Amino acid sequence: MRLFEILLLVVVLPVILWPLLPWKRPRWLDWLAGTAVLAAVLHFFIEGYRWQMLPAYTLAGILVLLAFGRRGREVGRKTAVFGGLAGLFVWLIAVALPILLPVPRPTAPTGPYGVGTATFYLRDDSRPEIYTPDPDDKREVMAQLWYPANPAPHAEPAPYLDNLDVTGPAIARQFDLPAFLFDHINLTQTNSYPDAPMAVEAAPVIVFSHGLTGFRGQNTTMAQELASHGYVVAAMDHTYASGFAIFPDGRVIIYDPCRIFTDCRSNPQDGVQLVSQWADDIGFLLDEMARWNETAGHPFYGRFDLSSVGVFGHSTGGGTAVEFCRRDARCQAGLGLDAWVLPVSEAILDQPLTQPFMFINTPVWLGPDNAARGQTIYNDVQNDAYLLSIANTKHFDFSDLPLFSPLTPQLGLTGAINSKRAVAIQNYYALAFFDQYLRGKEGLTSASVFEEVTFASH
Repeated sequence: MRLFEILLLVVVLPVILWPLLPWKRPRWLDWLAGTAVLAAVLHFFIEGYRWQMLPAYTLAGILVLLAFGRRGREVGRKTAVFGGLAGLFVWLIAVALPILLPVPRPTAPTGPYGVGTATFYLRDDSRPEIYTPDPDDKREVMAQLWYPANPAPHAEPAPYLDNLDVTGPAIARQFDLPAFLFDHINLTQTNSYPDAPMAVEAAPVIVFSHGLTGFRGQNTTMAQELASHGYVVAAMDHTYASGFAIFPDGRVIIYDPCRIFTDCRSNPQDGVQLVSQWADDIGFLLDEMARWNETAGHPFYGRFDLSSVGVFGHSTGGGTAVEFCRRDARCQAGLGLDAWVLPVSEAILDQPLTQPFMFINTPVWLGPDNAARGQTIYNDVQNDAYLLSIANTKHFDFSDLPLFSPLTPQLGLTGAINSKRAVAIQNYYALAFFDQYLRGKEGLTSASVFEEVTFASH
């Protein structure tokens, strides 16, 4: 909970409890009720309204009306006790809601740099859009960068999600949850500052690919961590297979499985074409970044070290990282987060990866078929390869989802591992891996660092 939320709940508690005590009501309780209303007003204007605090707002309003409407009249003992018990019941609800559905607090980056962010609309006129019936449609994506920056002292951080009225319900549908559960996400203070000036002359580039129905910012915490250590992290919404894509002209494209999968359900056979398109998206994004690098006057003119490129992804995006690294020599190192590798092209069996690659997975790695294929891909890597498993994790532990609520394990969305611990483990290995293979910094160590990690390498 935030400061004024805690203050509001603390201030109303003595007013609620006093009727349960056998002592005469002191006058200062009336003024304490007024203080609760003041705390609610300050919370509303400084921290921002959220529906989880409605019971607390209601309590403060009722208590101040009762306090200043008494005019010296005494209330019967039974009535006072009943009112106190009822108030205590509401207060417990008022405490539980903001704890169980908190304003998410992404882990602060540990690097020496601040983090900037910028968003771009991109259209690839050389590629038709394969998931629409119009043959004249071209591939369009929204891309976002996180990069080492020098934010202004009083700069406002970027919201976690743009257009929450659209993106919130889209995320809720993915997990079969009510849309109102995500109404408060944009009260989150990210650690990224829009269009802040870049802090280094040029930086290695790491491209992120989200999972099916995911979105470009689903791993903002990891992107910010890498950027704070001097990397440019680039991501995009893979339009039609992302949970949502919102373009500058107001068009909104929501995920529809029937556009992509013949039986309207994800399957590896149709996924091959999808992963191939996503790998092309990564190539196109790198082409655009190369063009910006050479365009005088562009905000990122000369800022990208495209001789040092890494790729990582979650789920389908992890399979995309494998596919892109197989087909494009610009990939210097790849990382898969619980990667769905069944849709990766069969060519991977005859043309194994030649770049260093790391897999970080749940203990079951999306089931026996996916795990078996992943093991084969790992075994065949013609370079340094790493295979890590994190105990007590589930698929969405490899995204920011666990930071949204401590209830995600009870909802079956994440594993029993502490969410901040899971983030710390993944950030440690991702940074160590890319530092070693994009910057030549030796230091990638084994599972002895974290007892939850099973570590293999060749």
